[in-house]
Amino acid sequence: MPIQMTPVRPPRSRRMAPLLLFGVIWLVACWSWVLISVSTSLPHHPVLSASLPPVQSSNIGVTNKQFGRNDLQNTYTTKQTRNLSSSMHNSTRGNLIASRQFVKNDSNHHLRAKPVQTPPHNNLNESAPFTPFIYPLHAKSGTHHAHIYIGTPPQRQTLIVDTGSRLTAFPCHPHCPNCGKHTSKPFHLSASSSHDIVPCDQCKLNLVDFPLEDYFEGDGIGGNSGDGPSLRGTKNELKTNQQRRRNLFPNSCVNNQCELDQRYTEGSSWKAFEVRDKVWLGLDEKKLAVEEHDKYSVPFVFGCQVSEHGLFKTQYADGIMGLSMYTQTLPGVWHQQGSIPHESFSLCFNAKGGHISLGGIGSAAHGSTPQQQEQQHTSSGRHLAPMQFTPFAKENVWYYTVTVTSISVGEHVLPKSMLQFVNDNKGTIVDSGTTDTFISHKLAKAFIFAWEKITGRRYNNRLQKYTYQQFNKLPVITFELDGGIQWDIDPKYYMEAQIIANETANNSQWEGNRGFTSRVYVDEPQGVVLGSNAMMDKEIYFDMANR
Repeated sequence: MPIQMTPVRPPRSRRMAPLLLFGVIWLVACWSWVLISVSTSLPHHPVLSASLPPVQSSNIGVTNKQFGRNDLQNTYTTKQTRNLSSSMHNSTRGNLIASRQFVKNDSNHHLRAKPVQTPPHNNLNESAPFTPFIYPLHAKSGTHHAHIYIGTPPQRQTLIVDTGSRLTAFPCHPHCPNCGKHTSKPFHLSASSSHDIVPCDQCKLNLVDFPLEDYFEGDGIGGNSGDGPSLRGTKNELKTNQQRRRNLFPNSCVNNQCELDQRYTEGSSWKAFEVRDKVWLGLDEKKLAVEEHDKYSVPFVFGCQVSEHGLFKTQYADGIMGLSMYTQTLPGVWHQQGSIPHESFSLCFNAKGGHISLGGIGSAAHGSTPQQQEQQHTSSGRHLAPMQFTPFAKENVWYYTVTVTSISVGEHVLPKSMLQFVNDNKGTIVDSGTTDTFISHKLAKAFIFAWEKITGRRYNNRLQKYTYQQFNKLPVITFELDGGIQWDIDPKYYMEAQIIANETANNSQWEGNRGFTSRVYVDEPQGVVLGSNAMMDKEIYFDMANR
């Protein structure tokens, strides 16, 4: 009889064990997935501490400042939320959960809703050196001025601080009898026992820092206030190059003196001869300024003006202080002679003036005397965010160029295809000697369309009337720079207020209508010039050593 085997059914408890084990594993996997999803979707707040990864080296740093002034308070709804972020302009763009970019279904297609992005924080912990050399700036007629003391005994001149040009010059007595009347008396050359007229075989201000052809790359060399307008042309034509060299590096010799002939974009010009004398910046209080001059002044070559034309003849300031990356500018010479610790400086502009710091960034606590600290404190304010850095965009140039990665009008981003018109050729220049901001005419149509879409009124550079409520709805103009820096220009700075008799220029609340003129021009032949109105309420650090 064959053997039959009947299958035996296992007990119920043994059958359920594998199912229970599988269920437990499935639950653990589900919960793990949920926890990971939630944690990665939460907002990311960068922690500024020593544990951050090392930053990349860079050359220009910017941070916001807050001042004790009675400007527009609680005005911009969007700006109130921007103060939460650690970006340069305290913008919420980057500190919230990322959202997708929306493209408007508009027939013109110039407007794009601004995306909310997480900013790179690899440059937020970069630090600039603090310096005790902090000096007040004064604002008048749209420009910012510093006091400079020259000679033995020191004589004061008030000069425009200009990052868009390379030369320092002011009228000298008795050599400029037809120069205009300015805030100070002309510098009396014969009254200084330490002055020296530079002979023709020792001229300093016609020297080049690198091959001459590099100066002509990009069809222009200077900013709107600087040395560039006469340099445009075909660089391969020998005759044109020779003329441009004469304009850029004048080498005339008159009575064994090195003659200078300087011309500027807006039509002003001056002539001078080279003089060497002891130079240092000064505080408002003359006694302290003289004491510092005795300690820190060094021989520096400047232009003694013999003639002035255009705005140079009618302006408030005595002359100009070029701060571009030329070897014969004051910060470079002061560093070479050991007066300042680092070849750099910072500018911090506000409506009343601000301050200039030599060899680093400003900190009122570093003043060497209580009187200095008091003067510095009135202009230095306090930082709202860490200093952030962006590299210079061009090499072998004097002026300070930056790379723009985005331009926005309010919450609307201009097409990225237009960035070539602000980054190519001369690029985007930071120029403290130019009062207004100028944008390439190639962006005019998109810029104007966005501005008019937001405001509901025509854009132009003529006087327009606004109520307080209408003015508060004007858009912020934002340039995003390489490294994620948000460079905002508020309406209170790009809209120039009409001054009425017995009224000061402030943006406190007003009744009825008030006149304003936009000082952002969209007619620049090429590139962008970020003038002094774009530099307001920011401390901007220019690291010349790491150009």
